[in-house]
Amino acid sequence: MRNDFRRATALCAFGLAFAVSGLAQDAPPTTPANPSGHHRLHDCLAILNLTDPEKTSIENLLAAAKPTVQADVAAVKAARQTLETALSATPPDACTVGADALALKAAREALRTERQTVLNQILAVLMPDQQSRLQGCLDSPFPDTAPAPADGSAD
Repeated sequence: MRNDFRRATALCAFGLAFAVSGLAQDAPPTTPANPSGHHRLHDCLAILNLTDPEKTSIENLLAAAKPTVQADVAAVKAARQTLETALSATPPDACTVGADALALKAAREALRTERQTVLNQILAVLMPDQQSRLQGCLDSPFPDTAPAPADGSAD
């Protein structure tokens, strides 16, 4: 009986360590946060000189994906809140924290996968030159997160 308790405790501790290490590695280091809350994809699509059929097709894709993406965002928020609640408990239960951390990681992956699916569908609508321009725009840093010039002057 005592051996089972030790084994369960060791498994919970291992699960917690694994989950927390996975969360620490989740965010890609090259993608800056969007401080203004502005939708990056719409800005990037605006520079592509889309034809009316391309605009309509992309608008339909975005409208169809919107409920799923919103549900995924809500799931991430709920999982984050659940994890914060588990962490604030005194004393925090390692098994609960580990399970909640894994649930948050899964919710974030589901959101990331859905966003990538939508982006792939949009890319399928575009011409090759538009695809590369869109990808370049999405990969570029946000203008207001660029480092200030070293001499203190504005551009």
